[in-house]
Amino acid sequence: MNWLSRLLASPGFSSPEMLWLLLPVLALFIWECFPAASGVIHISTGERIRSLYRYHSGVLSRLTALGRALGLALLTVALAGPLEGWQLNKERAGIIDIVLCLDVSGSMRETDFLVGGRPRDRMYVAREAARSFIDSRRETAGSRYGLDRVGLVLFSGLAWTQCPLTLDYDVLEHELDRAEIADERKQGTAIGSALGLAVRRLSKSEAKSKVVILLTDGQNNRGDLDPMTAARLAKEYGIRVYTIGAGSEEEKIVGQGFFSRRTEAIDGKMLSGIASMTGGKYYLASDTRSLMNAYDEISEMEATEIEIGDYKEAGVMYLPFLTAGALVLVFSGLARRHWFEQIP
Repeated sequence: MNWLSRLLASPGFSSPEMLWLLLPVLALFIWECFPAASGVIHISTGERIRSLYRYHSGVLSRLTALGRALGLALLTVALAGPLEGWQLNKERAGIIDIVLCLDVSGSMRETDFLVGGRPRDRMYVAREAARSFIDSRRETAGSRYGLDRVGLVLFSGLAWTQCPLTLDYDVLEHELDRAEIADERKQGTAIGSALGLAVRRLSKSEAKSKVVILLTDGQNNRGDLDPMTAARLAKEYGIRVYTIGAGSEEEKIVGQGFFSRRTEAIDGKMLSGIASMTGGKYYLASDTRSLMNAYDEISEMEATEIEIGDYKEAGVMYLPFLTAGALVLVFSGLARRHWFEQIP
């Protein structure tokens, strides 16, 4: 029987003290198995006596007692709550909640970063740096899940949540891959709005540590929330903000003649102020290596401390035993009434 094998494989019971009820069940079974005192009964024919003797002889005579005992035993086991499907889990402490804020404004199209000797736009390099950061925080290499919850906020002229806080890093990286330069209707750089949204996401978190990593290549020029006001909110909630400026703190002229244009300068003073106020750090990343190193250093500083305590999780499978016990008791009662109590 499947439920019996599940019982034998059970790691225990949710209420093992209930198993003491098996003792009176055993006592009842033993008492019923002893022959009763002989008596006298008047019947009309000896043929019925012979049939009763046949039913009462040997083991068959104890069938109803066995049925009652077995039924009560199954009900007792159900009451004790046998466990199934258990697995050993690890209790972790010191987990960190992290929100990555990524600028997807039009200026992220600038191809002033090199990867393998080839020019790459800032968006591509920022995605790869964020991906490397995410992979470094997986439970094990190649594992789908991470140690910490990580979310993704994108921003340009406004801010939105691309991926809520999650332990499923495959889903997170999928959403990171979908991050693209915002269309013309959303252009601008709303740094304050992005930071405010990240703070709102983390404000109700019960994690030991709450962190925002904000990457931008420009200056705040959109949104109703001032970046320093958002930084003060972050400080109130105990959220550290690391800021990364991808590009240069000075305007540059790119191209020649009619096709030349000015690149937007990073507001390093503002980004440094946000980081300083919240206990984080500001990084100026003017090339691919310095951008990768910024994420690597943040990952090292925000290393997760894990306190491991083993505990078991399991479901309670009382229903099969409750059902079986009830059926056996019903069968026992019917057997007694049909075979052992028919007196003409």
